[in-house]
Amino acid sequence: MRRGAARSALRWAPLGLALAWSAVVLATGVGTEAWQPGYDLAVYRDGAADLLAGRDPYARTTGRGHFFVYPPVAAVLFLPLLLVPPGAGLLLWDALLVLALVAGGRRLLRAAGAPAALVPAALALVVVSDPFREALVLGQVSPLVVLALVGGTALARRSPGVGGALTGAAAAVKVTPALVLLLAAARPWRSFALRVALAGAALTAVGALAAPASWRSYFLDLLWRSGRVAPAGTTSNNSLAGALAHAGVPAGAAAPAGTAAGLVLVAAVLVVLLRRARADELADGPAGARAPGAGEALRWGLVVSLLSCLVSPVTWSHHALAAPLAAVALAAASSSGAVRAVALAALVPWLLPVLQWAAAAGGAGTAAGVLTALTRPLSALVLVGLLLPRGRGGPGGAAVTGGSRVAGSA
Repeated sequence: MRRGAARSALRWAPLGLALAWSAVVLATGVGTEAWQPGYDLAVYRDGAADLLAGRDPYARTTGRGHFFVYPPVAAVLFLPLLLVPPGAGLLLWDALLVLALVAGGRRLLRAAGAPAALVPAALALVVVSDPFREALVLGQVSPLVVLALVGGTALARRSPGVGGALTGAAAAVKVTPALVLLLAAARPWRSFALRVALAGAALTAVGALAAPASWRSYFLDLLWRSGRVAPAGTTSNNSLAGALAHAGVPAGAAAPAGTAAGLVLVAAVLVVLLRRARADELADGPAGARAPGAGEALRWGLVVSLLSCLVSPVTWSHHALAAPLAAVALAAASSSGAVRAVALAALVPWLLPVLQWAAAAGGAGTAAGVLTALTRPLSALVLVGLLLPRGRGGPGGAAVTGGSRVAGSA
């Protein structure tokens, strides 16, 4: 018994070390800039305070020229932040992020087919990844949005009501996760997509009731002005628009060109989705119209989250938690050595400060800066390719995709 307990403790040691390193980063500020600790959480607090006072949350500008960029319902959901002091609020927020990642990430990795023995090490890699580190430092909501989107989608068959509510909440808070509604193009997903739409619409309506003028301003104007957030050529932009700007496309053309490239990518993913649904229906008859098992649904959730990062005009590192999560899931679950190797290679840019290196190399003005800045968008594209299904389902609702056997239930 003691030997088993020792093995179990040793198995979880990498995660413990990763969390300890995160605590060191937060306590000392190593690897961060002086303005970063709690910066985004303070923006959330200000947005909630403005909403509570009857002011427009979008009228305030931070000292660094940033704005509250979420729909009004997000300001409503951030109101509890006003109940605690800012310093304590950041600690509690980061504790929530860690708890959500460890508890939710563990279930998602198991649903992906990762062996239990590899889950702690896989989670440790996600914890030390740049997207999660940045989220902890800034006090970002993005990890919760990604986990809600991916986890909710994974529940499409097992608990469609809960899954639809989680995914709908992610879409209502961040908007780009609403891309998950594209899954409705395939018949097996339509019931789930309806639940997502209803949940998202209900939460969006709460924002409209709480701040009708701000709601109209956001959805009719501010949402469509990506330049208000940052120019596409910002070195830290991980989207397709950012990739094109880094590659030398003029600033004014990079955003629309990125949107066009994103539409092509979305269309390609839809073709794969429809072909998969058609193949299942032909093979299984009416049973093929049922929502996919948790493993395959999880993969579609990760695909949607990565797509939302690629097609958005501006994608910061903390938006892309799905990238390291997908990479470790593929590496841990795959039975193919080639898939494992490619997934681990795709993980590397999310573990290293490649965007800082790109800036130090001269950004878009130098070949080294361009190539370094392109590593993350290229990694996201590779991960989408690895996640897309390429095989028929196995016994018990399992799906063999990309060389891995994915469990059919969580």
